[in-house]
This record gives sequence, structure tokens and C-alpha cells, in this order.
Amino acid sequence: MTQKITVDLINIAITLPETKVLVDKDDYEQLKEKASEGQYMTLTDVLKLLSVSRPWFLDKVLYNPDIRSQIDIELNDNGFVKYPDNQGGRYYFLASKTRHYFEQHFKDIFC
Repeated sequence: MTQKITVDLINIAITLPETKVLVDKDDYEQLKEKASEGQYMTLTDVLKLLSVSRPWFLDKVLYNPDIRSQIDIELNDNGFVKYPDNQGGRYYFLASKTRHYFEQHFKDIFC
């Protein structure tokens, strides 16, 4: 036979150190998202974020015509990737939109 024990915690107080704060999960997620607004990522940063190789990413994402039409800022006003002007140039990714895009399109890209 299972017995149930009930403990009354009404008079228990928990003191947090001054270096800690409690935040609702939704507020925390919004703060994380806002922290990346206006921040840029390099190609290396994106490769680390997604844990993929450079050749795979170039082939499957950056030079996939369907995806490029969505992400290239020169092809789409809502894009978030600045492609290099010449071979050997740098890619720039708007961090907030990059993270959001790969969260939303994970299945399309990786499956």
C-alpha cells in the first residue's frame, strides 16, 4: 500500500543571492532573441551553430536557388544574408533572422 505524505511549505522562504534573478520562461526567450538583434554572424559562426561542414552548407543552403531567393538580401527585402561581392569575400548573416530561419526550416534543409 502506497502512503502519501503532504508537506506544508507556506512558511518557507527562499532567498536568492543578489547575483540571481527569476524570470518567466517566455520573458527569458524574448530576452535571448532580442540579444541577437542587430548582431551579425560570420560563415564560421553559422557553421558552428548548425554543426555542418562548409562544403555541405554552401551546396545545400547558400547556393540552393530556392533557399537563396529567400535569404539573399539582394534578392529578397526580407533576406538576412549578405553574399560576398567577389570570390573569397565574406558572408554576413543577421544573427536574429539566421537563428529563426534555421529553427523554422530545419526539416526542409536537413531531411
